[in-house]
Amino acid sequence: MYSAKNAETSDAVNLNWTEKKNSTIVNDIHSKLNATRHRQVLRVTSGDQVQQLLRARQYEGSSFCIAGGRHSMGGQQFLTDGIMLDTSMMNAVVDFCPKRGRLTVQSGMLWGDLVDKLNALNEKHHCRWSIIQKPTGADDISIGGSLASNIHGRVLARKPFIADVECFTAILADGRRINVSRNENAELFTLCAGGYGMFGFVETITIRLMPSTKLLRKVALVSSEKLIELIENEQSKGALYGDFQFCIDSTAQTFLTSGILSTYHPCAEDTECNTNNVKLSEKNWRELLRLAHVDKEKAFTQYSEHYKRTNGQVYDSQTAQLSMYVPDYHDTLKHDCSGGASGGASEMISELYVPKHKLHEFLLAAKSALTRQKADVIYGTVRLIEKDDESFLPWAKDDFACIIFNLHINHDQISILSAKHSFRTLIDIAISMGGSFYLTYHRYATRKQLLSAYPQFRTFIARKRHYDPMGRFRSNWFNQMLLSLESDV
Repeated sequence: MYSAKNAETSDAVNLNWTEKKNSTIVNDIHSKLNATRHRQVLRVTSGDQVQQLLRARQYEGSSFCIAGGRHSMGGQQFLTDGIMLDTSMMNAVVDFCPKRGRLTVQSGMLWGDLVDKLNALNEKHHCRWSIIQKPTGADDISIGGSLASNIHGRVLARKPFIADVECFTAILADGRRINVSRNENAELFTLCAGGYGMFGFVETITIRLMPSTKLLRKVALVSSEKLIELIENEQSKGALYGDFQFCIDSTAQTFLTSGILSTYHPCAEDTECNTNNVKLSEKNWRELLRLAHVDKEKAFTQYSEHYKRTNGQVYDSQTAQLSMYVPDYHDTLKHDCSGGASGGASEMISELYVPKHKLHEFLLAAKSALTRQKADVIYGTVRLIEKDDESFLPWAKDDFACIIFNLHINHDQISILSAKHSFRTLIDIAISMGGSFYLTYHRYATRKQLLSAYPQFRTFIARKRHYDPMGRFRSNWFNQMLLSLESDV
C-alpha cells in the first residue's frame, strides 16, 4: 500500500519501556466491540523512547498505533498485529505559565488528572485558571487523544479543541522531533489536530486556559423546535456552556424532540458553590442506566426531575465539566437486558452534524427512522459548535448542531448489523441536510457517505503518504478507510 523507503535504523537497543505481558489483546472501554490482538503493547514514558523505537533495527518495517484512554470506538487507537504505544505513563506537567494561562503536559495525561494538577498549580502560584473545554461524559480521556480526535465539549460559541491548542511537539515517522504550531510546521498543525494519530506521535501539548469563574446553572424542559432560539438567547445573556438531553422513550410523542436544556452563566466570584445540595452518586447513575435499558419513560422522568432540582446551582468552572463515568455497568444488567448474559452488550455512539436551523427537522426524521427500525436509544444529547476553519479534515464544517446517539447493542451479528443500518440511516439524513458525521465512533459509513461528508479525504491520504511513506503510524480505522477507497487511491 505504501512505497518502500529505507529508514534510519540502529542496532537493537534496550529501550527500558514496560511491555504489558499477556495483554496484547486490547479492547475499547465503551463499546467493547474492538478486541484487537497486537504484536506488542509498550508503555512508553517519553518521546525519546519513541524516537529510539522508530530507529531501532528490530522494529524496522513495523507499524505502530497510539492509545491513551481507549475510549474511541472506531479503531483509531488499535492495529491488528501492530505495536501499540500506550501513553498512560506520559502524564507529567511539563510547563505552566501563570501570567498567560498556558499549560504544557505530556500527551498521555487524562483530563481528570489535568484538572487536579491545574488546581494545585493555581494554589501554588496564587492564580485562577480553568480549562476551556474537555470531552463530556468521561474524564479518563487523554489530551493526546483529544488532539487527534479534535474533540469538543459543551462550550458555546467556540470551535473544537484545535482552538484551545497553542502548540505541541511531535515525533515524526522518521524519528525526528519537531515543534508544531500555527507558525511552525503549520501544515502538520492542521493535519495532526483531527488527524486521528496518523501523522506522528504527539509528545507534549500546550493548551490555552481561561480565567476561572463561578457558573450558575439554568435548567428548563423545552422542545427541540425552539431549542436553537432558546440557546442563542441564553448566549446573548452571557451563557458560556450549554447542552440539551433529549427524551429516549420511543413510545412517547416527545421522543427525541423534548428534553432538558442546561445553560451555565458566569456569576459573582464570591458566590458560594452549592453542587453538593443535589448530586447523583455512582449508585444513582447505575440505577438511571438500568432504567434507560428497561423503563425509558421512568428513566427520562427521573433524569428530568433531577436536573430541574439543580436549577440555580453554582459550580466552579475549574471542575464544572468533570463527569462521572460508570465503568462496566452492563455487567450488572445481565438479567435485565437480552444478550447481556451470553454474548455481552454495550452502547455504541454516533455523532451527527446539521446546520443549526435544521436541528428540529433532523430530529423528526431521526425519530421516524429509529422508531421504524426499533433502535434502542439509551442516551442522547445536542450541543453546538462553531465552524472549524483550521484543521485539514474538519468535522465542524460550519456552525453546526451536534447530535449524539447512544444505541444499545447486543454483541451478536444481528444486533450489530441493525446498529450499522441505523447509523448509516442517520448519516444519510444528516448529509441530506448539508451536515456531516464524526469519523471514528464506528466504521460503518459507506464510501459514498465518507466522500460526501469529507471530499478532501483523498488529499488527506496523499498528505499521509508524504509525511509517512512507509506507514509507520497506522490503525484499523485508517486501514479500513483505505480499503473503502481502494478503487480510487
